[in-house]
Amino acid sequence: MVIPLDWSLRLPPPVLITLEKLEQAGFEAWLVGGCVRDLAIGRTPLDFDVASNALPDQVLSVFPHAFATGLAHGTVTVLVEHHAIEITTYRSESDYSDGRRPDKVLFESDIKKDLSRRDFTINSMAYHPRRGLLDPFGGWSDLMENRLRTVGDPGTRLREDALRMLRAVRFTLSYNLFPDQDLVQAIQKERARTLILSAERITYELRRMLNAAHGRALLAFEPSGLLPVIAQRLFGFQPDNQTLVQVLADWIRPAWHSDQTIPLFYLACQLSRTDRVTGLELVQTPGFADWTARLRNILSPRSLQDLRETFQRTCRMSRLDSRHGQAMLYAAGLRLHLAWDRELDAFSLAVVIRVLAKTLALDSHAARQCAVDGWSLLAVIQPDLKPLGPELVHMRQQIQLEEEMGPGSGLPVSLSELAVTGRDLTRQLPLRGVQLGVFLERLLSYAQKEPADQSEERLVNVARHWLD
Repeated sequence: MVIPLDWSLRLPPPVLITLEKLEQAGFEAWLVGGCVRDLAIGRTPLDFDVASNALPDQVLSVFPHAFATGLAHGTVTVLVEHHAIEITTYRSESDYSDGRRPDKVLFESDIKKDLSRRDFTINSMAYHPRRGLLDPFGGWSDLMENRLRTVGDPGTRLREDALRMLRAVRFTLSYNLFPDQDLVQAIQKERARTLILSAERITYELRRMLNAAHGRALLAFEPSGLLPVIAQRLFGFQPDNQTLVQVLADWIRPAWHSDQTIPLFYLACQLSRTDRVTGLELVQTPGFADWTARLRNILSPRSLQDLRETFQRTCRMSRLDSRHGQAMLYAAGLRLHLAWDRELDAFSLAVVIRVLAKTLALDSHAARQCAVDGWSLLAVIQPDLKPLGPELVHMRQQIQLEEEMGPGSGLPVSLSELAVTGRDLTRQLPLRGVQLGVFLERLLSYAQKEPADQSEERLVNVARHWLD
């Protein structure tokens, strides 16, 4: 079925040029995949993929500034006016022995055969500026009805590629869809296949899933029992399915950045465990009332000791992201052990940041950012905790001040941020060795308590007064 829709005004010139060049050379070409889905719902696509009956060698002959990026699957990347556009030959696929990629790929001459191999109907549409929308599997109507269906039998599609189970969740949360019951039931049956997926692919999907716009849409997948299997794959334990889905449905929002998402998922999984010992009590039901006590247990230094290695080795996060993820949860734990009924003053905030920096070997700027992330997470978990708001504003102001004026421009939290150094003191005062170190620490505390005047002259005079 071809629906005459004019989206050509939203296509950048390099895309139009690519289609025109292929057709001038005697080939057929369509826009396919995610860019068509985004055009259909009014979004501006970030990337454009082209499908054509031209073979890879023929594409290379049409575009001199092109390079093969996936010849086995018929993909060539062309550069048109400095824009990279992927052109893939129509193909069909068969025999997925590893549950992830096809063993056999055949190039085809019919665009409909290419569309029939795709995962979901909303991704199986093609568009051409003159010919309109080609939609043989009803993707347009599914989008209009907020429906997620597979192309063909869902069980078959999920057995071909286990990653499609996570993609189903992500698309549902991103576009506020309702998955077909047949799809949810197929995920429930095939969910163990996700254990074969690489940690990199799982965490990639989780990151995009957890900062989607429609977290409540996750509730539709509760019967599938998928998320506890993912937790087992990443963290070695299975949380309670119902609790985990309910918690994440409340937490998922576009505000999270990528560094926060996997620690967020870890914390949700820990909170949803049914075998966790909190104090002397074994929690056996998901309806555990004292979230604060459970959080303190989960976010204690002892519990977080090996977390960086878990993030890095098991979740395959980068070394920097792993350290920041651990620091974010550590910062949340620090705040949990302080008085919840009052806002921390500037001095207390500085002490918290300093402890965080020294414990996890962070510079003060990174420590402040990790504290902001930890505080933000607590604000989501405990929305009634009023003091967190002003504290977050204060820390964000400190970070902005550092970025605008350079390190050390805000309240100092480390000796390196003091306006005076050990050399400055020894040059003007008879201080050496241990005594020098003690005076520097005292000056740091003084500067945190009296932030109005932190000049070198003032701090030297204060130290001189202490000597008298």
